[in-house]
Amino acid sequence: MMKRLLMTTAAASLLTIGASAYAQDNNTGATGQSQQPPVVTPTPPASNSDTGTTNMNNPATPPAAGDATTAPAPAAEAAPPASPPPSDAVISAQSDGEVRADQLIGMTVYNAEGEKVGSVHDILLDKDGKATGVVLSVGGVLGVGAKSVGLTWKEIDVKPEQQQVQISYTKDQLEAAPDFKTTEQINSEMNAQQQAAPPAPAAPAGTGTSGGTTSQP
Repeated sequence: MMKRLLMTTAAASLLTIGASAYAQDNNTGATGQSQQPPVVTPTPPASNSDTGTTNMNNPATPPAAGDATTAPAPAAEAAPPASPPPSDAVISAQSDGEVRADQLIGMTVYNAEGEKVGSVHDILLDKDGKATGVVLSVGGVLGVGAKSVGLTWKEIDVKPEQQQVQISYTKDQLEAAPDFKTTEQINSEMNAQQQAAPPAPAAPAGTGTSGGTTSQP
């Protein structure tokens, strides 16, 4: 019995000594270990929008395009109405004694005996706009092969009511008259003649006469 008591006491002592040593080691390790400083989160800088300054890292947002007030553009002034030409310069209507050119051109031409001799092909005007004559289309079939004959204005009698022109010449007389040519036709014929004409032969060089004798170079 005494022996068992001694063994129990020795075991308890060993357990007490081991627990004390373990506690001491833990305290020593906690004391000797270097402690890390706590992590400090930086506080973001306060917004400067209230103070009126601009933060370079956080620039102020520009105002929207529709926020600005735009003044309306002034209305364009209406142009004054144009004034017409003077009354003495304007012809407002055709009179009974006037004949338009589109009416005269194409009218049938008759002679004094009532014979159809041709039709009006064109009208000639001077630089002042005054009618000086007409060009008649004589002969041909449906205008093909017709001949152009020019007559002065005093040789024709325009009858607007009958839509016809009267002259005092027969068809044979008009066919015997010379053909009417425009300035374009005349210039074209002259150019054609100049191009078709052979060049004049050049005089031989190096020959001459002196005292009735011919001297050779």
